[in-house]
Amino acid sequence: MKTNETLGLERPPFGQFARQVVGLRTDALEQCLEQQRQRGCRLGTILQELGFLTRAQVAEVLRAEARWVANALAPDVAPLDFPYPAFLSMCMPAYNEKYNIEETLDSACAILPEFVRQFEVVVVDDGSHDGTGDIVAAYAERDPRIRLVRHPGNRGYGAAVTTGLRAARGDLVAFTDSDGQFSFLDLPQLLIHLDGHDAVLGYRYNRADNWMRKVNAWCWGRLIRLVLGVRVRDLDCAFKLFRREVIDGLELTSTGAAINAEILSQCVRAGLRMCETPVMHYPRFQGTPTGAALRVIIRAFRELPRLYCQRVGRAPALERVPVMNGRHETHSMS
Repeated sequence: MKTNETLGLERPPFGQFARQVVGLRTDALEQCLEQQRQRGCRLGTILQELGFLTRAQVAEVLRAEARWVANALAPDVAPLDFPYPAFLSMCMPAYNEKYNIEETLDSACAILPEFVRQFEVVVVDDGSHDGTGDIVAAYAERDPRIRLVRHPGNRGYGAAVTTGLRAARGDLVAFTDSDGQFSFLDLPQLLIHLDGHDAVLGYRYNRADNWMRKVNAWCWGRLIRLVLGVRVRDLDCAFKLFRREVIDGLELTSTGAAINAEILSQCVRAGLRMCETPVMHYPRFQGTPTGAALRVIIRAFRELPRLYCQRVGRAPALERVPVMNGRHETHSMS
């Protein structure tokens, strides 16, 4: 089992790479680190604001970090190598994330090419009213690897996740949040466990949330264990990776926060092979989270009886994927 110290060794800090890649002076780095302690912003953002790095240089530093991680984890993915020989769809629901979305997309476009041979980022704008969709649309015009799917109104987190999964074209499909609380540098942590599994689930090591959200998550997780039989460390961690066949076989109905419970409940019923691995989790620096809103919690509880009926009422839509000599034999599960 990896520890936080091991994860740290596999990904040295951004500031260290900034010094190596662009020759950042020690006094400049110290000044920015002090600002980060006071304000809680991302270091790359502060370095840009103070004029020490350009946006292009931040991307260059991120690419260097990604190459370092790929080299460090290459033995764990052997006999394959990085970039991993697959087409990855990274799906991201977004609701009122204008302060985070462009930086998140910059990170994806800088980091993902080091880890997978081909990728797309599918952003689902879930009825944002702050211009998030327009920012993504402008980005997509410059970079065809970015795709925007819009909901005309706010339909909920689960609906946005489902839309992203259905729009995905890759043979591997992942989803994560668009607020920057997860790092694409952790994608290899999922890829190295993919062999022999249908899905790899991240769990937040040293979760960067307040105690109330942690308590709520613990209680919800225990309830899902009892009602749906899903026993995982971090049910709602928004960093999960699936094979294409799994996504094609899911029958998703949840529009709210119960979406992770519905996905994993169907995977458990089908007897799919899943494993968990730690990923880093960071504070939300900008924007307003909605996961702990009362309306979101109420919707999740309203959806739970239907998920229980799915569990006991009929056979699963998914089928287990056979393994041939330790590798998956690809076929449709629908």
